[in-house]
Amino acid sequence: MTWSPGPVVTRRRLGGELKRLREGAGLKLEDVARRLECSPSKISRLENGKGVPRWRDVRDMLEVYGVADDEQRERLESWARNGRAPTWWQAYSDVLPPVMATYVELEWDAANINAYEAYVVHGLLQTREYARAVLRNAYGSTMASHDVEKLVEVRMQRQDALAPSHGLSFHCVLDESTLYRVVGSPDVLRAQIEHLLVVAEAEHVDVRVLPFSAGLVPGSREAFAKLDYSEGIEHGLVYVERPGTAGEFLADPTEIADHETWLNGIYRAALSERESVPLMERAVRRLEASGG
Repeated sequence: MTWSPGPVVTRRRLGGELKRLREGAGLKLEDVARRLECSPSKISRLENGKGVPRWRDVRDMLEVYGVADDEQRERLESWARNGRAPTWWQAYSDVLPPVMATYVELEWDAANINAYEAYVVHGLLQTREYARAVLRNAYGSTMASHDVEKLVEVRMQRQDALAPSHGLSFHCVLDESTLYRVVGSPDVLRAQIEHLLVVAEAEHVDVRVLPFSAGLVPGSREAFAKLDYSEGIEHGLVYVERPGTAGEFLADPTEIADHETWLNGIYRAALSERESVPLMERAVRRLEASGG
């Protein structure tokens, strides 16, 4: 895999190292803020990976912490520069909800994603027409059609993360109802399922179906995803979809462990990818027979 950390993970990695250096120097946030003539909250945000680092700030912090090693200084200053790197989704900041913008960043930086979708096909697997129908339903009359089209474009660009060179390993279980629920039109649904069959052929993409016969599996009533990283975010994160257009991030180890347990149960109950393919093929034939 050729995965390398993007801005989000780089900022978190930098923040963790800056915190370690501060604590190693026996300094409090207030001590550093006083030396740099800024607020303690600014230092805290940098350490938590939430602030966008400036090279000068990092340079000054390293001076305060007494970091003299040239190689170490260059590495951390390089992380500061990479943490400010422009990202493609910034061009859509006028229409992308804040929570979704954060998710796109975290998704783009992830090395591995395990997801479960209860109602619709996952965004990384959607066709353009299916995505358009989902987004129109989500926003209704509250968003102009040209802005919805921008969000469709975001969804399409997100799928570049599935390119083999990107390095993402993606595993997704779809509830069987997604093969029946008409989104957009029967033609749109049929094309969507055909797309799933093509995408599932990739070695780094695993698409499975949770059949109706599995019954009600714990955790299967909401869509969520576990995102893992090669570095920078030690225990990963869980993103839970909520009714409407926003979602929720979970970072608490106990909540993450609960969702991992549910994911494991869902994967055990789901058909294998090989067993899922015939189910999807039957869905295509059913739609073709009905004129879809």
